[in-house]
Amino acid sequence: MPDWVSLCVVTSLLLSILTVVYVLYSGLRTDITVLTGSPPIRKITFAYKFKQGPYRNCGQLFQESHSIGPTLSLIGVFYDNPNKMSAPQCRYAVGSILSEGENEADEELIRRYETSGFNVFSFPEVTHVVITSFPYRTILSVLLRVWRVYPRIQRYIV
Repeated sequence: MPDWVSLCVVTSLLLSILTVVYVLYSGLRTDITVLTGSPPIRKITFAYKFKQGPYRNCGQLFQESHSIGPTLSLIGVFYDNPNKMSAPQCRYAVGSILSEGENEADEELIRRYETSGFNVFSFPEVTHVVITSFPYRTILSVLLRVWRVYPRIQRYIV
């Protein structure tokens, strides 16, 4: 077998292995558990941007929010059921948790988010929620979340 064919075979094999590792690391095999009960967070102050359109476009906002506050927890609020609402009409808010509980949000951090076009809102504490989690490790994690988590939540609620 010529050297170039061997090189192509080895390269293809390595790329295939890297792709499988990337997809697995992104969350393809992550266990998804849906629960009800007390929320994992209390009252929060949230810096967010509101958008309307397909939920698959929310990754940009997660990245933008993460770039401003890389150590902060990210959160997404999705208002509509995409199975009942056309994708262009779906509404969502994405951003970062600036403070939790009785802690005050850092004023400089609030200014950085507001300068970047984010709004700031405080959610009151709630007592009962439906919750699940899914890792955000790569941009593919967002797509896997939509593909794997939302149907699981839907089945749980219905």
